[in-house]
Amino acid sequence: MAAAPLPRTWRMRTHLSALLVVTMLLTVTVVGTAILLTRLPAIEQGSQAQLQAGVERLAGRLELLLGTAQSRLELLGTLVDGAEPGPANALLDEGLRAGLRFDAVYQLSPDGVVQAAGLSGDWQSRRGDLVGRDLSTNSLFQEVSQRSGTVWSGRYRSVLTGLRAVGLAVRDEQGRVLIAEVSPQALVRAVQVAAGRTAASVWIVDRHGDVLADTGDGLDRERPDMRGWPPTQAQPTGGTATVAFEHRGRTHRAAIAHSSALDWYVVGHAPQDWANPRVQRLLSYLGLSFAGCLLVGLLVAPFWAERLTRPLQRILDRTARATRGEIGEIGEATWPRGQVAEFNQLSGHLEVMANALMEREHKFFAIFNAAPVPMSVTDARRGYILLDVNEAWCREFRLRREQVLGRTGMDIGMVSTAQSEALETRLQQPRLQNEAVLKRGDGSTIQVQVFAQRVVLATQDLMLWAVVDVGPMRQVEQQLRELNQQLGARVAQRTEALAASNTELAATVAQLRAAQEELVRTEKMAALGGLVAGVAHELNTPLGNAVMAVSAMADAVRRFQADMAAGIRRSALQQLLDRVEQGTDIAQRNLHRAADLVHSFKQVAVDRTSAQRRSFEVGEVVHEMVVSLKPSFSRKPWRIEVDVPAEGLRLDSYPGALGQVLGNLIQNAVVHGFEGRDAGTVRITAWRGEDQSIRLRVADDGRGIAPEHIARVFDPFMTTRMGRGGTGLGLHISHNAVTTLLGGTLTVQSVPGEGACFELRLPAQAPRAQEQAPWAA
Repeated sequence: MAAAPLPRTWRMRTHLSALLVVTMLLTVTVVGTAILLTRLPAIEQGSQAQLQAGVERLAGRLELLLGTAQSRLELLGTLVDGAEPGPANALLDEGLRAGLRFDAVYQLSPDGVVQAAGLSGDWQSRRGDLVGRDLSTNSLFQEVSQRSGTVWSGRYRSVLTGLRAVGLAVRDEQGRVLIAEVSPQALVRAVQVAAGRTAASVWIVDRHGDVLADTGDGLDRERPDMRGWPPTQAQPTGGTATVAFEHRGRTHRAAIAHSSALDWYVVGHAPQDWANPRVQRLLSYLGLSFAGCLLVGLLVAPFWAERLTRPLQRILDRTARATRGEIGEIGEATWPRGQVAEFNQLSGHLEVMANALMEREHKFFAIFNAAPVPMSVTDARRGYILLDVNEAWCREFRLRREQVLGRTGMDIGMVSTAQSEALETRLQQPRLQNEAVLKRGDGSTIQVQVFAQRVVLATQDLMLWAVVDVGPMRQVEQQLRELNQQLGARVAQRTEALAASNTELAATVAQLRAAQEELVRTEKMAALGGLVAGVAHELNTPLGNAVMAVSAMADAVRRFQADMAAGIRRSALQQLLDRVEQGTDIAQRNLHRAADLVHSFKQVAVDRTSAQRRSFEVGEVVHEMVVSLKPSFSRKPWRIEVDVPAEGLRLDSYPGALGQVLGNLIQNAVVHGFEGRDAGTVRITAWRGEDQSIRLRVADDGRGIAPEHIARVFDPFMTTRMGRGGTGLGLHISHNAVTTLLGGTLTVQSVPGEGACFELRLPAQAPRAQEQAPWAA
C-alpha cells in the first residue's frame, strides 16, 4: 500500500506573517461589520429625513419661482395692453429672457386670435405665421376662458413646435389672454436651481400624473408610469408623505410634497440600503481601511515574524548540532534563551532531553565497552561494514578497533566467501542464531555461537552482533556424551537387577493380597458363624417350648385314648380340647417366633453374600440387623438403642453392604469399647441432612479410641487385639464399602473414656457399580 503524500510544509515565518495579516484583516472586518450594523439604521433614517426636508424646501422654492414667472407674465400682459403689434412683439421678446425662460408668449384676443407673439432666437422668423392665427380651440385657452385667473398645464402642446411643454395662461379683465410656453429643459433648469445640491432625483408631476420635469440622468428616463400612481392619488392636498417603491430591481424611497398653489407634486427619490450613496461612501471608507490594513500587515508582518522566529532558529540550529553529535560533554554550553517564555521553555526541555540522550549514549557506550561478550554493530545497507566494536570483541579476535571500522568481516579475513554468502541469505530474517567457526587476527580459529538482531531506524538499518565462545562448552559436551554412554551401560545393568527385584516384589504383593482376601473371607465367615451361633441359641428356646407343647398334647391324647376305653365322658373330651388348644397356641406362638428369627437371618445372610441393589428404608435394614445381633448379646449387659424412623429415609442402594457396615460398627463397639466393662450402650440414630443426604450415626459410651490410633483406625490390619482373635480388617472393610459401593463417607470422632461416634453420610441414590466391589471379596 502506497504511503500517503506528505502535506505541503510552510516556514514558520510564513505562518506567522499570514497569521498576523489574517488577524489584522479579521479585526478590521469585525470592526467594519460592527460599524455597518450600527450606522446603517442611522444612515437610512438621516437620508429619509434629509430627502423629505429637501422635497419640502424644493416645493416651496418651486412655488416661489413659478409664482415669479406668473407675476412676470401678468406684468407683460399689463405692458402690452393697448400697444401696437410692433411694440407688443418687442416687449414680449424682451420678457422671454428674464427669470424663468419662456420659449414663446402669445397675446390672444377674447375670441382666441393671436394679436402679438414673443419668440426666442431662431423662432422669430415664424412670428408672421403666428400673428392672426386662431387659437380658440387651444386647450389652455379654453380652460382659462372658463375661469378667471391663472392656469398652469403640464399636458400642453406647443403651438410653435408641436411638442409637449408646460403652459401658463393669464386672462385679464377684458378677456384677453396671455399664453406662455416653457420647455421641459427650462423647467428642469429651474427645478435644479431651486433644488440646489442634493443627491436625490426630483420629478415634477401634475395632477394628471404627467411628469413635467425630471432632474435625473438617463436612468430615470425609465421611471415608472405616474398616471394613477397610488402615492400621488392618495397624497392629501398641501401635505407631505414618504413611500418606498421598486425601480429597476432596486428599492427606492420617495418623499412627496404637494404644491397647492400649482396643484403639482414634487417627488424626490433616492436608492435605499446598499445603493444609498451615503452607505456606498461608508463602504468605500471601510474598503480603503481594509486595503490600508492589508498593506500595512504585508509590510510589517514579515519583519515581526522574523523577529519572533529568530530565537527559534537558534534553538533549531543548536538541536541540529546536538543531533550530529557536535556538542561534547553534558551541559557544555547553555542553550539559547530569548524574550518569548514558550521558546525559553522549549529550549529548556530540549536541553534536558539532549543531556538525557547524551547521558544515555554515554551509558550505552560504557555498557557496550564493559560487556564481557564480544559485540559489534554493522550497517545492513552498506554490505554489513563494521560501524563499532567493543573492547571484548577486540580482545577475543585480537584486532584493534581502528583496523576493522569501515570494513566487512570478509575484508578482515574473519569469514570466508562461502560463509559470507550463506550468512547473507539467513540475514533476511529479523533475528539470527547460528554457530560458526571464525578466524582471529593472528590466524587462529574460534568456534562461537552467533546472535544477531536487526534494528531499523529512520535513516539506518543496523545489525547488532554478539558472539559467545562455545569451544570449551563443546568439549565438555563431548565428555558428557561419553560419560552418558558409560552411565547408560550401568543403568542397563541396574535396570535388569531392579526388574528381578520387581518380579519378586510382585509375587510377594500377590501373596499378601491373597492373604488379605483370605483374612477378609475368614473375618466374614467368623461373623456369620457368630451370627449362626447366636441365632441357633435364640431358636433353641421357642423350638423347645414348641416341642414341650406338642409333647403335652401327645400326653393328653394318650390319656384320652385310655379314658375312651373305659368310656367317653364329656369332661374328658372337654379336658382334651382345652389341652390341645393350649398346646397349639404355645406351639404356634413359639414357631412364629422361630420363623421370624429365621426370616431375619435369611435376609441378612442374603444381603451379606450378594451385592444386590434395591430400594429400601434405612429403618428396615437397621431393624433386621439389630434383630439378628441381639441373640449374641442376650447374656451380656449390653444394650442397643435405635432411634431411626420406619419410613421417610429411603435409599436406592445396597442393603447388604449397609448391613455389614452396621454389624461391623456394632461389633467394634462391643469388642473394643465395652471390654472390661459391666455395662454399655450402643445408640443408632438416623436423619435426613440439609443436602438431602441420609445421616446414620452409631455411637457408644465405651472406652473410646486412643488419639494415636484414631488417624489409622480405617487402615487395614489396624487392631489392638492382634493375637487375641482380631484381624484389624473390620473397619477397613466398612470404610471401603461406604466410600466405593455406597458412594458416601464414613468419619469417626472419639474422646478417650467417653466412647466413639461413627457417622455415615449416604446419598439417596448410590452410584452404579460396574463390577463387584472389593469389600465383598
